[in-house]
Amino acid sequence: MTFEELQSKLEDINHLVATFQTSVALEKYYAEDIVMIEGDGTVTTGKEACRQGRAVFFNEMLVEFRESKLISQDIAVSADHTYDFVVVSNWYNDFTIRYGDQTIDNKSNQLSIGYWKDGLVVKESYNYPVISMQPTV
Repeated sequence: MTFEELQSKLEDINHLVATFQTSVALEKYYAEDIVMIEGDGTVTTGKEACRQGRAVFFNEMLVEFRESKLISQDIAVSADHTYDFVVVSNWYNDFTIRYGDQTIDNKSNQLSIGYWKDGLVVKESYNYPVISMQPTV
């Protein structure tokens, strides 16, 4: 994959995320054996497990989605050649979720680091303020 091809894919991904179509981005641009690492350290491996996690968030937890806006994005060639490219994206997110009896407003930046190999994202980590959620009994 060339740098220009990556830029084209990123334009599409960024549009999909900003328009609340993350499941489409997952299907088009993520490897079947994707590894996603959440801000609290939770690791999800495999596209099917990621689909399920996203479904819980979007269908059960999300109350209101107000905005997801790309602030900046940088691309680097992987120094050790384990990956083709490393993409660092800074997003501003504004949404409300429900967890048990809690309703939580979130307005924060999220730093995402995506590792690309053979035209797909094979690993992605999300760095954001972790919201303390207490399970209801």
